[in-house]
Amino acid sequence: MRPALLRLLKRPSAVSILDALAATSIGIEQFGVDYTRLRCQSRCVRHSSTTSDTGDRSVERKLWPRRRTAEDKRPLNFPIHDIETQTATDMTIPPHSHEPDTGNTTINKASLSTLRLNPDRLEFESNLGHTHDFGTRLVDQPQHSANFELWEELLRHRQRHYGDQGTQDIWEGLTVRIQGVYLPVIGDRADFFWKSFVELGLRREIYLADVVQYAIDLHQNEGVSWPRLYESVVGGLLDRGKTRQATALHRWLQKSGIAQPNHLSRVINPAFHPACIPVSPEPVNLVAAQRRTITLGLKAFKEMCRTAPGHRIYAPVISALMQHGYGEHALRMHNFLIKHDDHPRAVEEILDLLEYVKRYGSADEYNAIRDYAKSRDFDNVGLEAGMADKGGHKAKVTGKRYNDDIGAKLISTPPFNLEWVIGALKILGVSAIGPRTLREVTLRANGSKDILDRIDMIRKSGIVIEDSVFLRLVEKLARQNRDILLSDLLHSDQHPDVLADAKLQETFLISHYMTQDWRQYNLAQAVLTELLPDSPGLWDIQFRKHIAVGEYDAASRVVDEVAIHGQKLSEESVDFLAEKVLTARQVTKAPSPGKHLSAKEEVMFVFRVLQRVVPAGSYVSAAFWVELLKRLGMNDDWDDLYEMCHWLVQQYSFTPGAKPSLIYSKLQPSGRDGRILSQIFTERMQAAIVTWGFRPRIQEHLVGNDKHVYKCHKTGNNYILWVRGIVLLRELRDAGLQVNASWVRKATRHRLAVLFSTYTPSAKPVNRTLRRLCPFTLQEVVTNLNCAWGEPMFNEMEQTQPRWLANPSRTESSRRRASGVVLSRSEIAELREKAREGDSRALRQMREWRDLRDRFPPKGRPDS
Repeated sequence: MRPALLRLLKRPSAVSILDALAATSIGIEQFGVDYTRLRCQSRCVRHSSTTSDTGDRSVERKLWPRRRTAEDKRPLNFPIHDIETQTATDMTIPPHSHEPDTGNTTINKASLSTLRLNPDRLEFESNLGHTHDFGTRLVDQPQHSANFELWEELLRHRQRHYGDQGTQDIWEGLTVRIQGVYLPVIGDRADFFWKSFVELGLRREIYLADVVQYAIDLHQNEGVSWPRLYESVVGGLLDRGKTRQATALHRWLQKSGIAQPNHLSRVINPAFHPACIPVSPEPVNLVAAQRRTITLGLKAFKEMCRTAPGHRIYAPVISALMQHGYGEHALRMHNFLIKHDDHPRAVEEILDLLEYVKRYGSADEYNAIRDYAKSRDFDNVGLEAGMADKGGHKAKVTGKRYNDDIGAKLISTPPFNLEWVIGALKILGVSAIGPRTLREVTLRANGSKDILDRIDMIRKSGIVIEDSVFLRLVEKLARQNRDILLSDLLHSDQHPDVLADAKLQETFLISHYMTQDWRQYNLAQAVLTELLPDSPGLWDIQFRKHIAVGEYDAASRVVDEVAIHGQKLSEESVDFLAEKVLTARQVTKAPSPGKHLSAKEEVMFVFRVLQRVVPAGSYVSAAFWVELLKRLGMNDDWDDLYEMCHWLVQQYSFTPGAKPSLIYSKLQPSGRDGRILSQIFTERMQAAIVTWGFRPRIQEHLVGNDKHVYKCHKTGNNYILWVRGIVLLRELRDAGLQVNASWVRKATRHRLAVLFSTYTPSAKPVNRTLRRLCPFTLQEVVTNLNCAWGEPMFNEMEQTQPRWLANPSRTESSRRRASGVVLSRSEIAELREKAREGDSRALRQMREWRDLRDRFPPKGRPDS
């Protein structure tokens, strides 16, 4: 078939047809054509409005002058449908000229369809961005100026071909060329018009004021406005980070009456969660830019609230901020809103904020919000009920209930069978029995089937069995034919009411697991499974069980299962982990090795567990993280300290543009607004990191060894070991942590004073050892400090005032404490030996130390 097609295309007639089709601006199916024969159906193009029947035949003779035979009259064996042309009565389009059309022009759906199929005419009609040739377009006519279906077709055509410039042309035609036309405000067509023009104004701000003024004129003249104008204009500007323009237009719309005070709730998301970050000429990290953008949005939103008195937006504002994880900003907005008489209407509106402040805020903030919540007169559930954990709801039993012990005694009496007891209870008007009576009934049954039959007999008699864990467990085990476990349950010495106590059952589970009493262990596990069906609490119980007996590998596997299933460990489990794994230590003292693990292994095991459960939403207090950091720093486990610090900053710092996972979307905010980081890495913690960096484990035989070189993990640069704390703080600062430079500088000068100051003995032997074995000079350390920090730390004080750099001012009490330090005999002997050898440094240290002791003699201690 392909060779035949090629031969057909090589004919002169085929070339002529292809040239005619290529020169046509629209498709052949869009013309009104009439086919007179089969070959003309696929090859002949006729113009219905200008070509007559004679003209058609002349075209045929010109294209195919040969072979006119009788085959033309042969009837076809399939139907041919002609494409009829539009009649002149359907639509009359003005001639394609610059003369105004004075005739009557009508437009309906059919004529619009025809206009869509004529790109040249559509291009001409939509060219409205000027005032020339007025009257030559359809919309110039009064009867068509308000035809918004026609306007929509013109706007869509212009947008497809010219983008924003096309939208601008239609806007100028609507407001400049043709005046007095007001857009609709309701419906899909209205949304299309307003969205197009507002987006044009947001991208080209010179037109945004015109759009707003047009909307104000429409509101003043017609009394209507587009419902989504405020959120589209103000929210669009906030979404682009243009807070000043958004505030100005908010005031304009507020003054005109289009915007109402409660409309502020519609721009919450763009105000606090903008889609883009304003570009700054200075190179800043993305986290700092995002934090600054949110602060600007908060400031602009507050300014809008001040100009809109009477707003009631507390619930949507606080809820939106908490859902995005901006707990700190929610706390600020809470104080701002209640100051402007915008209060929560229900206790549920403040519970999330109260829980956040309880976890990540200070005690004063928590007490202030709690007292405020108590001072409000809420009509629904109280604050205490809202803060309490929601427990299971027991089924309500209607009817008369008697003492359960009496029923149990009746059932246990040998002469009385079950039928007699049921009849007696019905005579007495008793309609419900408890678990103790049920227990006596099941004890006298013969097997699982008999137990189920007895329960059915009681229910069919009209007596209700009170819902309890004992009832559900008995029915479950009986249906599963687990006779051994059912027998252990019925003959257990536990009261049926005790089965509902989850904490007590967990204690039994751990106790039986430690003693390897597997029958009682299985019973306790069955009770807990019934108490907590499909609940994450079962994972917590298994985790605490393994931790209690010291099975850390098994506990780690449980944590893996928890992470795989997208669950989280409870706060109780985290506290239990800290209590059982970490060995207690004295204040300011490093921890001693534990029973099962070393001090380092204890901390790292806890850290590995938290690494897997914290991303799922498990809450860990800032004080707990601080304790872990202290243990690593005191033991000089620098690599582990480095890893933990970076993980904490990465986990809790705000990630711009990050969206919550579908699994964890319903969890409480995890402190990602940076508040918990400020509680972990306080100024004192940052100073401690500097101190730990200056206190490596040094022995005399390591002096001069290459182990004093610290290699940066990110840059690969080599520094002396003493500046590793500065390197870590700089990396954390680049990752988004707010580092207090003054505290870091102060701590660094203090460590320099310990190593290089005019000799003042430290009370700590480790500091004196570091001073004695320090292989570097002050200039070498300061040079490395400046390189590690990225900029001069001391404003070039090491060059102008090197003596004062290593000798910060000290109080009299500090000098007095230093004078009371008693050097060891080996230290005194070493100084004297070096002084005899002519060591100037040793001579100076001995002289300065004696002068200090003479000035501040120690009390009650003989002079050494």
